[in-house]
Amino acid sequence: MIVNRLLFIIVQSPDAPAVAKALTQNHIRFTQITSRGAFLNLGNTTFMIGTDKALIPAILSIIEQHSHEREILAQKGYVTLHPDIYAYPTTVVVGGAIVFSLPVERYIHLI
Repeated sequence: MIVNRLLFIIVQSPDAPAVAKALTQNHIRFTQITSRGAFLNLGNTTFMIGTDKALIPAILSIIEQHSHEREILAQKGYVTLHPDIYAYPTTVVVGGAIVFSLPVERYIHLI
């Protein structure tokens, strides 16, 4: 197995089961980490995938198919960068995916 890229893919927690299932069905190995966004304090899931650069388009296609944007009502009381930013409930768009791709200098699989 050639691993020359490390992907960090952050999706909303409601999308995580469908993403994980699709990755598994396509024989893509991953590590799944529960995470939380700082802006709205909502749950996310971060997938770490070591892969060959040539497989990235297929992986991104899977992520696009199973990560969806949605609108939520941000209520007063959310932890924000400024205390007055949500003085009144505000609708915000969340979801989709954030993808970071890093080069892998060396990959070792210990058994």
